[in-house]
Formats: sequence, C-alpha cells, structure tokens
Amino acid sequence: RQPPNDRLRLLAVRRQRPTMDDAVKPPPPPPAPSESSSSEATLTMVAKYGKLKIELSDLPASSTNVGRVKELLRERTGILPKRQKLVGLRGTKGNVDDETLLIDLKSKGRGGAHQFILMGTPEEKIFVDPSEKGDLPDIIDDFDLDFNAGSDEWIQHVAKQDNLQKFTESTEVHVINPPRTSSDNTHKPLLVLDLDHTLL
Repeated sequence: RQPPNDRLRLLAVRRQRPTMDDAVKPPPPPPAPSESSSSEATLTMVAKYGKLKIELSDLPASSTNVGRVKELLRERTGILPKRQKLVGLRGTKGNVDDETLLIDLKSKGRGGAHQFILMGTPEEKIFVDPSEKGDLPDIIDDFDLDFNAGSDEWIQHVAKQDNLQKFTESTEVHVINPPRTSSDNTHKPLLVLDLDHTLL
C-alpha cells in the first residue's frame, strides 16, 4: 500500500497528463461560401460605332440590364439612350428592351462577349427645327416688302440680280462624267439625293 499522500499526488499527476481527447485538433474547414457572397459572373459588351470600337468589360450578368449598357455608352459617345439603337442583340426570352438582363442575351462572340452595332447621333450633331428654339434672334421677313423704284433697296436688289446673271453666264461647267445613254440613244434618268443639305 502507498501512503495516502503518495496516492493523492499520483492522482494529481494523472489528471494533469493530456489524454487523447485533449490532443490538439486541426482547425475546422472554412464554411462554404454562400450564393450571395460568391462572385457574380461578368460579361463583356463590345459595341462598334463607325470606326470606333467600344468595349465594356466586367459587367455583372445577372444585375446589369440593357438600359445600364446604354447609359455607359452615353458616357463614351454622347448619344442619349433614347436615340441609341443596338443592332445584333438577341434575347433568349424574346425581344430585347431596356429591362433585359445581360444574362438573358444570346452570345455570338467568343469568350462570352456580346458584339453589336451602335447606331445613333450625338445630341450636338442633331439638326434642330428653328421653330423649336426659343433663343434665336429676331429675323425680319422681307419677302412681302415692296421696294419703290429708285430707292436704295431697289438699287441693291437690281445690282444683285445683275451680278447673279453675269456670274451665271460666265460660269464654265466642267463635266466630270458624261451622261449615260441607253440602247435607244436616249439619256438615262439621274437620281440626285440631297443628303444633310449637301447641295444647299
């Protein structure tokens, strides 16, 4: 038999020794990321505007719509969203409008990029009807005015007419391409398009 003091000392030592349950355990694995914390898939939109190629990268596919793409294009080109026409975008659920999400677009480009053509005109290059502008200076309409013969206005008018007639008679017309003729030796009709007041 051991003395009581020795038995108490032995029990204390045994309690202080680490057991298998007290061994250091490896840290638990990190929790799997939830859907809200996982990174959202992104897309690239490539717009061709004339000779300019505009690339919009890293757009969240499930939270970015076509309206947001138009706003980004407005910052790059100055074309208002209401004047933009995106040619070449097709949706998986039908027609494409401003509320269509990028994730619902059919991809035709490689690497998940959506390529399309941007059509539109910047606001500063749009012809505005003068009747819609309120800050234009006053213009005197002189078409209904009668000039008395011999007055200064009449003399200036006659002088302008004489100069115009003189310049018209002295102008030489240089024919770049002669008129085309058909099989019956008659001239073919010519269509002249006055685009953006070119001739004016």
